[in-house]
Amino acid sequence: MTVDLHMHSSSSDGAMAPDALMRFANLQCGVSTIALTDHDTVGGVAQARAEACRLGMRFISGIEISSFWAKKNIHVVGLGVDETHVELLAEANRLSLQRDRRAVQIGDKLAELGYPGMYQAALAKALNKDNISRLHFAQALLEIGAVPNIQVAFDRFLSDGCPAFVDAGWAHMTETIDLIHRAGGIAVLAHPGRYKYPELWQLEELVRAFKEAGGEAIEVYSGSQSAAYTRHCMQWATIYDFHVSVGSDFHSTQGVRPLPGQQGQIPEGMKSVLDLL
Repeated sequence: MTVDLHMHSSSSDGAMAPDALMRFANLQCGVSTIALTDHDTVGGVAQARAEACRLGMRFISGIEISSFWAKKNIHVVGLGVDETHVELLAEANRLSLQRDRRAVQIGDKLAELGYPGMYQAALAKALNKDNISRLHFAQALLEIGAVPNIQVAFDRFLSDGCPAFVDAGWAHMTETIDLIHRAGGIAVLAHPGRYKYPELWQLEELVRAFKEAGGEAIEVYSGSQSAAYTRHCMQWATIYDFHVSVGSDFHSTQGVRPLPGQQGQIPEGMKSVLDLL
């Protein structure tokens, strides 16, 4: 069984339509258990589920919700959520409006830095015009030659503390976890190795706080996360009694992250998040 519980379609900032993503993951990458976890939307879940079921895959509805903790932008994956849940849909709509406001502000900041027209360029990159992400700005910056690759765009302009970063006003991590639970889902701390804390103990504080807030699982294998962070996540999963999840965080074949299912699988002997779903 090949598992991938974190990926993105064109409903947010991925390159493939939800049904095409299911076909690619299954037929070309061998994934048999899959979750669609688009940023702040469940708009692609129904289409993805229908295609995954047609292919004989185990499908898990999901979402990756933007939130914050201790002034840090944190992503929480909700697995097994009811995509028709009224509160979840209301929050997704609020986040969509926040994303649009943030996108305009990022465009303004980039213009001040000498890169005009980036909001329009990012909007053109977004297949879903209601879900403009920082990745779309990174793609636009890459296209004009302002950066050599997507990661540099984040490191130089778009990540926390960078000159074009905008705090979008996400909900607190605890509120996000509670919302996922009310929508019938399991809360997973997404890609811990990507939060760029200067000291490891600071990341462990986040992990501990996530557990205390009711989070059930942590991603131990995630996208391009380093082997060192994977080891730390496995240790914390044991120390704090987490179930474990894995996901490629796949967006497109042009990215630096692994293809669906190629991120590493749930380790034997550890509690699988699938047991909760």
